Amino acid sequence: MRIPTLLMLTGALFAQTPSIPVARDADLSARSKQLVIDFFKDRGDPNRATRFLADDYVQHNPRFLAMDEVTHAKGRDAWVQANQAARGHARLVVNGGIPLNDPYLIMADGDLVTALYKANLPDPDNPSKTYEAFTFETFRIRDGKFVEHWDGVQLAPGWRTELEKNPARGGRN
Repeated sequence: MRIPTLLMLTGALFAQTPSIPVARDADLSARSKQLVIDFFKDRGDPNRATRFLADDYVQHNPRFLAMDEVTHAKGRDAWVQANQAARGHARLVVNGGIPLNDPYLIMADGDLVTALYKANLPDPDNPSKTYEAFTFETFRIRDGKFVEHWDGVQLAPGWRTELEKNPARGGRN
């Protein structure tokens, strides 16, 4: 009778003791969150793509994904070429003008990190008023680099035509 009671008490004690992987997960989550913050902070870094993106990076942003068809590039190279093509064409992508700095909320779960960004934007029906608007950036991380990305942008009308009309600014060669 005494042995089962002792086993139950010992089991209950060990079940409530956190294991070392919990601490490691917390450290990994903190590093993953910081990686997203640094990515948006270090936009001028010429090594940004190799520093943050894995070779086999997969992009789900509609502009960058569609630019794969224009550039015929894959992985990290597709992101680099699409980013170069997009310079000077920021108005062709709509995120409502929400700046991607200082996340309002950032969450990490396993290999996924989501940053939520907030801005007060003018009400289109009453420009004297504003409203809270949000957008997000989500990354899958492996070995300290982004391997996959999703976000809340939408393509603006005529985005591709504009790029193809202006090859010097990033369209077809």
